[in-house]
This record gives sequence, structure tokens and C-alpha cells, in this order.
Amino acid sequence: MSDWEQSLIDKVNSLAGAEFDYIETSDIREASKLDLGCTGIYIQATVIYFEIKNLSYLLKENGRRKTAQIYTMYKEVLTAIAKQDGAFVNCFAPNAFLVIYPGTDQDHKKPVTGAMKISYAISETFKQLFSNLSALEFSMGLDHGHIMGTKCQSDNGGEHISWFGTSILKAMRISKECARPFYVGISGNIYHSLGQDLRTTTRRILGIKKSVELWTKISYQHENVKKHLYQSNHKIPLDEG
Repeated sequence: MSDWEQSLIDKVNSLAGAEFDYIETSDIREASKLDLGCTGIYIQATVIYFEIKNLSYLLKENGRRKTAQIYTMYKEVLTAIAKQDGAFVNCFAPNAFLVIYPGTDQDHKKPVTGAMKISYAISETFKQLFSNLSALEFSMGLDHGHIMGTKCQSDNGGEHISWFGTSILKAMRISKECARPFYVGISGNIYHSLGQDLRTTTRRILGIKKSVELWTKISYQHENVKKHLYQSNHKIPLDEG
């Protein structure tokens, strides 16, 4: 048996026999205390799963460099908006980001407002810049729960955190059901926790001000169970709220 094989066997046996420990917190800075072994960070949070829905088209029409440029532009918008509310962004996949808002199941206003600001920024504020490079095909799914992050090291020595949790999977599934112009979709538990300011708005219809529901209820299948999500085309300007 070669040295690298023995090293691999020893490492996997060590990990399998260890007790996975974690830090329960609401502060992502606690992740600095993690090592690269069996340790994690446990956070209660609302997750925005942001999906670039036309990545294959972008690669085919624009090539790798332009696609990487567009990805970087999306990340900049998400990071800047998340930072205003103490949230943070994780590069989850080549076509997706996680925007993580630490907080309890009563703290949904900030992430929902954040998603609507992201929608406004990309489709209104920077519409021309993005449209010059691609069609605006993105969506966001939101759900709340506990997530576990563990530190990993890439081949170039860089460290990053990989996140796990059923709320992430559910947010991904909700995102799949959303498309332009309904960029934002939320789970039922988030919808029912929202105040009236994020459930309805006032619009002038035929000259008369009326209260209008911001969300449309949609049925979908998740893990062979019928569930409901609520999607919206409402957007919030960056200088509001």
C-alpha cells in the first residue's frame, strides 16, 4: 500500500471516529474558531437562495470570461445589500449564491426586504449594465431554519465554509418555481410571519387607492409532499427602509 493510500485511510478513519463538534451562534465571525476537522458552526437563519437561471445560455452566447464577469456583478450586488443588515453571502455553486440572514423565526422582515431590494437593484438600478451582457433570468427562494457550516480547504490553500440544512434545500426548490417577473418566492412559514407592510401595498387603480396583495400563492411538490409558496414581483428601491 502506498503512503498516500495509507494517509487517506488514516484520515477518513480519524474523521469517522471523531465526535462532530460545533459552535452555536448568530455571529459569522465565530467561524474563525473552526478548524479543518470535525467542527462546525450552527446558525438559525433565513436563507435566500439566489439562482442564475440561464447559466448554460450565458456560457454558450458570451463565453467563460463574460459569464465570470456577470457572476461577479451579481455577487457584488448581493454582498452590498446583505451587508447593510448584517447578512453575508456564500458562493454556493457556479450558478447560485446563498445570502444568509442570522436570526430567529420572527426576524423575516430584513431578508424579505433584502430580496426585494436585490430584485430592484438588478432589474432596475443596474438593468442596462446587466442587459448589455445577458437576459435577466434569475430567481430567489427563501426559507428559515437551522443550518450547519463546516470549514473546507481547497487545493490552492484557500478556506471556505460549506453550508447544510433542509431550509437551504427548500429555498432551492422554491427558487425553481419562480421566474421573471416573479423574482422572489418565500415559504409559507415566512409569509405568515410577515406584517401587513410586507403582505400588502396601496396602489391607485382607475384613480382609486386600493390595498393590493403583494404575494401570489402557488402549489408545488417538495419531497413528494404538496406545499405552498408565495411569490411576488414587488421590488423595493435601495434607498427605502
